[in-house]
Amino acid sequence: MIKGAKKSKDELIEPLLSNEVSLPNPYFDARREWNERYGAYIARAKNWRIMAFISGLTAVFAVMGLVAISFQNKIVPYVVEVDSLGNAQAVKPATEASLADERVVRAYLGRFITDFRTISTDLTQEKATLYRLYAMLPQGSPALHKMNEYFEENSPFAKAASQTVTVDISNILPLTDKTWQVEWVETTRNLQGALLEGQRHFKASISIAHNPPTNEKQILINPLGVYVTDINWTQVVG
Repeated sequence: MIKGAKKSKDELIEPLLSNEVSLPNPYFDARREWNERYGAYIARAKNWRIMAFISGLTAVFAVMGLVAISFQNKIVPYVVEVDSLGNAQAVKPATEASLADERVVRAYLGRFITDFRTISTDLTQEKATLYRLYAMLPQGSPALHKMNEYFEENSPFAKAASQTVTVDISNILPLTDKTWQVEWVETTRNLQGALLEGQRHFKASISIAHNPPTNEKQILINPLGVYVTDINWTQVVG
């Protein structure tokens, strides 16, 4: 280029557009100062708001979970094994109750028949026996239906106004792992204690099921979860 030659328009503008040239601008300077001074504060405040919102949601879900758990009553019974002196030898949760011992089933079925057929003048005792009886009858089972029909026609409270009936269990035998036969003798007396008729012999075929208890109420009335699902009984003549 010839010294002293006149520069073109592009050559005059190019330095103004380069990064090496910085023209003073009060607006941009103020904006930059604002961003440097308060921008970090605003960003941090926004981040804290987001974190507070997430923490709040977490707390809400945690509280909802605790409330849901609080409504789930779960009682785990424990079996404590003791020696001859009463000292604890082993402790373990009874997560699965076992019915391997037939003596337990016999005891339950004997009590069931006794509660079913006994008639007492003590109304409080009579109510207690019926309560135990129905505690062993599952909802919707044939046994429950048959018991309801029987007591509709044979109210123990009405019979207790003139007589009492005692039950003597004579035999309880397993027919299968789920079916048992129970035999018993009934003695009927009037309110003065005199025999109304001779002893009567009965037998019943009982189907059972095992359903371990899941709450405190079931543990108190049927701790091993032995239930009568079906029953058929008849008087033995001769």
